[in-house]
Amino acid sequence: METKNLSNLENIERVKGNVKIPIKLLLIEDNEMYSEGLAFLLRSNNIEVIVENSGEAALKIIFDLMPDAIVLDIMLSPYLDGFSLLTMLKQDIRVSHIPVILISAMSFPDKIEHGLALGANDYLVKPFKSEELILKINSLVNLSNNINKFAKTSSIINHISSLDPDQKLASEFSTLVAKIIADNDESSVPEIVKQLNVGYARLETVVKKIFKTTPVNFILKKRLERADLMLRNSNMSINNIAYSAGFKSTSYFCTTYKKHFGKSPLVNRNNKQ
Repeated sequence: METKNLSNLENIERVKGNVKIPIKLLLIEDNEMYSEGLAFLLRSNNIEVIVENSGEAALKIIFDLMPDAIVLDIMLSPYLDGFSLLTMLKQDIRVSHIPVILISAMSFPDKIEHGLALGANDYLVKPFKSEELILKINSLVNLSNNINKFAKTSSIINHISSLDPDQKLASEFSTLVAKIIADNDESSVPEIVKQLNVGYARLETVVKKIFKTTPVNFILKKRLERADLMLRNSNMSINNIAYSAGFKSTSYFCTTYKKHFGKSPLVNRNNKQ
């Protein structure tokens, strides 16, 4: 596991009131030597790390701890594995919002897809560079903080029970798109419109307002992000990655991938090896 102090990162922290404090991370890893080494590297980058070596132990503290993010090994023992723990966390409204990054020595595509389908925010295959993990933690916590700020601002204007219709539709659309991509469903925007029971013009107006893009481009971006994750963390062929992410044409996938990420899938795969 390689590392360096990321001195150029100024936001490895969260804001409480007007005070900046370290990110609070729960690391759940049953290999004590590995967890101690990883915790040391994370703490050297101003992250407060709490380590638990089993899913059962993590469940006992998580509701009082309320971490900003969770790093979870999927191969826990003896009783509660990482996937089972992830399912429990994502089904509990008290902690379902907390970003979860899965880590594992297994790079099988079905394991990665299964973890993402259960609600994990990202998946890293061991061995990985600690800088990459730290950047992901920082990004996910910042995103979560921004969502919380938006929710708090909205609650001042509206009662929580009467969510703004545009926000509600945008949330339903985003959730449905995530499910479609996780299930490798080929549903198009017209089919999504039917499922949401809303007119296309209304959906397009709301998506442009909330996400600053069209429904078609929003879905395309999410498919590309899923493909990039599989590209970085599996040995799947580019053809299979394209198919798994919902692209019918490999050439179209490669063209749109390069346009979005600036490099072709093959170049990015070679750079990340």
